[in-house]
Amino acid sequence: MAVRSFQDPEGREWSVWDVVPSRKSDLFLPATMAEGWLCFEAAHEKRRLHPYGGEWEAMDPAALWALCQRADPVKPRLPRPAPTEPRPETEPT
Repeated sequence: MAVRSFQDPEGREWSVWDVVPSRKSDLFLPATMAEGWLCFEAAHEKRRLHPYGGEWEAMDPAALWALCQRADPVKPRLPRPAPTEPRPETEPT
């Protein structure tokens, strides 16, 4: 898996990499994502592009930015709640 970095026209730094799902996860993905996607990530934003062309690794920064603009924003994940304390077992009466 290659990772590339580039700057958008506003000077924000982005990283991009390809994600190829395992066969197990194929069962839970939309058909358009089964072949994989590109993940774009900046400090406070993440996007996914699917399907995508396989030549992204050789693209110049302007072409990567064009792909990033077509990518779908990803909603931030909410933090998982901390596990609750186990309830004490009650003794039979």
